Amino acid sequence: MAPLQNAGRCWYQAWNSWLALLPLTALLLLSGAVKPTACDVDPALDQLYRRFYTNREGYKYARPVANVSEPVIMYMNLSLVQLMNVDEKNQIISLNLWVYQEWHDPFFRWDPGEYGGISKIILPSDGLWTPDVVLYSNTGTNWDLSATSTRVKVNNKGLVVWKPPITYDSSCDINVEFFPFDTQDCKLKMGTWTYHGLHIDMRHVAQKVDDNGRNRRNFDNCESDIDYAIDLADYVESAEWDLMRVSATRNIVKYACCVEPYLDITFLVTFRRQPLFYGTNLIAPCIAISCLTSFVFLLPSDTQEKMTLSTFILLALTVFLLLVFDLTPTTSLVVPLITKYLLFTMILISLSLFVSTVVLNVRYSPPDIYRVPPWAKRLFLQVLPGPLMMDRPNVDDGDGCEAEDSSETALFQGVHDDEGGDSDSDAGSSGSCSSLSRRIHRYSQPGASRADRECLASILSALRGVRSIAKRIRDSESVANTEEEWKYIALILDRIFLYCFGLSSVVGMLGIFLQAPTLTDNKDPLRASKFLEYESNINFTRRCGVGYQATS
Repeated sequence: MAPLQNAGRCWYQAWNSWLALLPLTALLLLSGAVKPTACDVDPALDQLYRRFYTNREGYKYARPVANVSEPVIMYMNLSLVQLMNVDEKNQIISLNLWVYQEWHDPFFRWDPGEYGGISKIILPSDGLWTPDVVLYSNTGTNWDLSATSTRVKVNNKGLVVWKPPITYDSSCDINVEFFPFDTQDCKLKMGTWTYHGLHIDMRHVAQKVDDNGRNRRNFDNCESDIDYAIDLADYVESAEWDLMRVSATRNIVKYACCVEPYLDITFLVTFRRQPLFYGTNLIAPCIAISCLTSFVFLLPSDTQEKMTLSTFILLALTVFLLLVFDLTPTTSLVVPLITKYLLFTMILISLSLFVSTVVLNVRYSPPDIYRVPPWAKRLFLQVLPGPLMMDRPNVDDGDGCEAEDSSETALFQGVHDDEGGDSDSDAGSSGSCSSLSRRIHRYSQPGASRADRECLASILSALRGVRSIAKRIRDSESVANTEEEWKYIALILDRIFLYCFGLSSVVGMLGIFLQAPTLTDNKDPLRASKFLEYESNINFTRRCGVGYQATS
């Protein structure tokens, strides 16, 4: 009985499981039977799409013209969104752009009344013909507009508008002559890569009003210059560059190999660098280091740290010069403005090293060998201190020494010259030179006693010692005076070189930096609002040449 009961229990559990799965099975069967109805899609729109995409695969490869000899008139413009990067070293500029293009496609025309009033549709860009517009100066990999997944807008009259976003890396001739007060002009040459001008007549959108007024539907053989040629409505301002100018030129190029003309629109974008960053991080430290050089001449002339300070300043400027080399492109055409200033300052500091060497040599001139010439005494000790706002030193002209020599000579010569006087007068004036002279004269007489002669010898020996001591003192004082004179002359030279260096630094700095045109350019940069003001007043000039005829 136990096996039968177990079998019954198993069948009962299986039946309950099937009953639980029955609603889910029914739901799956019903969902599979339900099919989407046509009411989920607008019938008119579905019919319009079917019209354009049924058996019309070849239309996206053929030029949209009714007559093969007619050109496709395409209007284009650029919308500048952001200046992303300016690589001065590699001379590459990165821009975020929207490339506006519009043309007429006669194959995409319909009567809105037949399609529920639909006058505009949006189509994939790969579902119809698009021009192969490229940037000729592109240096990156993102160059093909057709590679974007953006769609196009088409109205019932066949007007196709395509505005794909793209980031271009374009080569740009970076002119670093006035760096960091430089202005860069970058050209963006846009044109079709395959079609010539008789197949695609590429024009700027600013010409549309003039073309409509003149009903210009044939090939336009005139070049055009357009001001304010780039749309700045969505422009995001750069923190480093100011946008100064956006213009365009429609060029017609005739090559020797081909009869047909080739068209391009070259956009000119002018950026002015904001010098605040480089002014505070590069120029200001250089000026501060240059000002430190003045302390070389303010240091006492008898210290040898002048040479050490000049050497350290020269090394610091060398480091800044290496930083500039890393920022600027390698070019042999021009020397950047900041490099000129650094080289000028390095030359001045090198001269300060030479001058400091001269001053130290003057300061430590051996006073017992080199005497100050009379003209140098007069120039540096009497004439120059006044104009340099320095105190004149007390100049000893040597008259006192000559007087002492004369009195001493008279002392010894008085033995033979002085004939008068007695002992009483000698006793009264024993401290005077005349009394001593008379006493020496008396002791030197032939009848003088032995004691007198011995006294005379002692007096003469003492006089010789005094004379030797006095000569040494005078020589020592003369050497000290000469040393002080050389020291003061070195101080005068330091003050002269200080003024010369300061004046040269200021004049050189102004003479170098004032060469930059942007320092005197008060023109305001372009902004989004300003472009909208100018957009309705865009002017362009035309330069018409010889007309071209399409070949048969």
